[in-house]
Amino acid sequence: MLMGLGASLQQREDQLSQSILLWTQIDYEVLFTVFLPGLLFKDSLETNTHLFAASIWQLLALAFPLVLASTMLTGLVAMFIFPYGWSFYQSLTLGCILAATDPVAVASLLNEVGAPPRLKVHVSGESLLNDGSAVVFFFVFGGIFLSELGIEGLAGEVTIGEAFAVFFRMSLGGVSVGLAFAIGLVFILYKLDRRMEHEETVLQVAATVTVAYLSFYTSEVVCKMSGVIAVVTCGLTTKAFGGGMISDWQVMNSFWGLLEHLLNTVIFALGGIVFGEIIVRMQDDGTRFWAGQDWAYLIVLYIFVNIIRFFLNFSFYPINTRIGLGTNWQEVVFASWGGLRGAVGITLALALDNAVFAATEDEAKQELTTKLFGMVGGISLLTLIINGSSCGPILEKLGLADTSASRKRIVVKAEEATRRRILDDFLNLMTDERFYFVDFALVRYHVPLLKDVTANDLKIALEENKESVHPNVYKSPNLEHVLPYFKDTAGLRTYLAKSRMEFFSSGVHGSMAGPIPRVSRLEEGLEAVTEDAVQDEAALAAAAELVKDTRVMFVELLRAAYTAQIKDGELDPREYDGFLVYALFQGLDFAQEAVAKGGPLCDWSSMDIGTSKLVYKAEHYVGRVFGCCCTKKESPKQRMDALKDTEPFRYQQLRLDVLRSLSFIDAHKEAQERLQEEFGDEKDETTIAFRTVMAESRAEVRKARDILVSKNKKNLKHVISHYLCTILSNKAARYINVLYESGVLLQREVRHFLEEIDHHIREIRKCPLDKHPGSLDFADEAEVQDWRRSRRRTKQKSFL
Repeated sequence: MLMGLGASLQQREDQLSQSILLWTQIDYEVLFTVFLPGLLFKDSLETNTHLFAASIWQLLALAFPLVLASTMLTGLVAMFIFPYGWSFYQSLTLGCILAATDPVAVASLLNEVGAPPRLKVHVSGESLLNDGSAVVFFFVFGGIFLSELGIEGLAGEVTIGEAFAVFFRMSLGGVSVGLAFAIGLVFILYKLDRRMEHEETVLQVAATVTVAYLSFYTSEVVCKMSGVIAVVTCGLTTKAFGGGMISDWQVMNSFWGLLEHLLNTVIFALGGIVFGEIIVRMQDDGTRFWAGQDWAYLIVLYIFVNIIRFFLNFSFYPINTRIGLGTNWQEVVFASWGGLRGAVGITLALALDNAVFAATEDEAKQELTTKLFGMVGGISLLTLIINGSSCGPILEKLGLADTSASRKRIVVKAEEATRRRILDDFLNLMTDERFYFVDFALVRYHVPLLKDVTANDLKIALEENKESVHPNVYKSPNLEHVLPYFKDTAGLRTYLAKSRMEFFSSGVHGSMAGPIPRVSRLEEGLEAVTEDAVQDEAALAAAAELVKDTRVMFVELLRAAYTAQIKDGELDPREYDGFLVYALFQGLDFAQEAVAKGGPLCDWSSMDIGTSKLVYKAEHYVGRVFGCCCTKKESPKQRMDALKDTEPFRYQQLRLDVLRSLSFIDAHKEAQERLQEEFGDEKDETTIAFRTVMAESRAEVRKARDILVSKNKKNLKHVISHYLCTILSNKAARYINVLYESGVLLQREVRHFLEEIDHHIREIRKCPLDKHPGSLDFADEAEVQDWRRSRRRTKQKSFL
């Protein structure tokens, strides 16, 4: 709405502003058909249908008698207080428009703070039903008002008796049409519920959109019933009887959430444009159309609208406490204050104003509906700003937000569970040769969850980690550079030594028994790639097509590995504004093109095509983060020349090289393991293809390893340690989201955790420290000796 107000107040003549203003003259039937089905069907799908059914009589009482009473009382205020000379039916039209509430902002708040389910269903259910009844009353009273102006539209000219007949016909007819379409939609969902292909999920989403809009059009235009009630009925029935047939609720909710957001944005922008145009409009005598007294009457109307809602809700309070799910005075207070006016009301007022402007050029008649829209737009703005912003504190003051001591204990327990999970992830990562020499002081400094870890915590985590991993694939973590940071590690060292002895004495490392393949099988398979196998031109020529297909498959395995790194937090899409991920996938795309033509695997070489871009991106990143920018007159090349000898620039270059090399090596390692599982034991024509692709992959990995080996060991350790911190922080954020999705944490609690983690990730990227508090100095030679001893014990080969 503020965006629309700004566009209108600027009064610019450019094409964008003029095209925006054209939307304000859209036909009212188009407005209804475009906006209402999408908004209402989304709210229906999110409603708890079981609680909705249990409280149906309460909701019907709030929706129909209360809406009618609110329409009458608000109409009387407009008729007898406003000095505009409005007729009775115009006043009732304003009343029924303002009776439609918008639960979007309030429903989001209720979910965020963990409000009682009964309050949620009362707020959302009342809004759904009173939207339907308000629209029906709008067609009745608005039709009579337009007939008074000599304009045909809406329900046409009817008497009071005929008005009630129209109301029941539109309401019950809308329910019938909605049920019919819901039955058809449930049948379609049933036929598409095979959960075999993603395409069927897309078809299910498309089916819900089609039926939502088709039910509205059929009821509203074809049958002359209530399209709003038809959509609400269709949505609720589909959720109740077809919800279990939706194969992917995440995709469904994501699409409808996006659609609702877009529709709300557009309708509020249109409302803001029209409201802004009303505010700045000048009359022929030089006075403003919307003067100071109009603002005063708007505030008076806002006060009366809230008083009327409180009065009616408490009038129905004795009845509502005895039927359905019941209620209490705190919930009634919040429901009364949280009755915001939003998209539906703006749509109705805008449709009425456009209908009058399209039917007549009489300025006196146009001013009547324009004033009415000004009141509706003003009430929407005031309720959003005042009521909406204060709903949170009022909810907590009334004791409806879940802020109890037990809730705080749950948050503490969730934090402890996250700490144990991250410690387990840390141990798993310490089995990876990439992280053998990380600086644990740096890790504790940047990952607060590991700050207070004790030697006993580490021992317990080691025991649990060992129990959770299959013996065939268990690898003891390398903690040679971690244990010196703990006190009383004698027992922990004894446990690690005992674990290694059990592992080697069990013979598991050599037998490879069991269904789960070990990584050493990959090494054995790779050693079998002999010179004869690679250089056998006749065999390669006979299997050329198979080799090409295997290369194409390997590229897709690499793509899946990068995607898994992003999902697991090991590859951050935000690094260097997304250019690191861009470069890695760029190498895959060029390599895919090359292997499709019969060429060898070349994703590292293909990525080198963008090396100059990577360097320039590093320069840009340094300039933005550290403020090392040159004058605007300098070209990018001149800026690069000025920065390339600076320490921040060299560090960003080093960091970029290390991150892309580590991600590249790990992706190839994962893809090699997957290929080994599929073809490593074959003894047919696929053997040559398998060995050829594995050899090419090893050659590409060697190029990335050469980059790492060429770097200073101290700087390399510094970058890799920060990289490990980023991975652990991303994994913590992912686990927090899992706790939210499973219902353990509330949205506001999750937001607190995620904001803190995001802050730590930003600090990791911009960390200026060369040595962190508590860091122990290990001489390079001592590190090499430790690594050699570790290698002899674990029989593992480091990538360095």
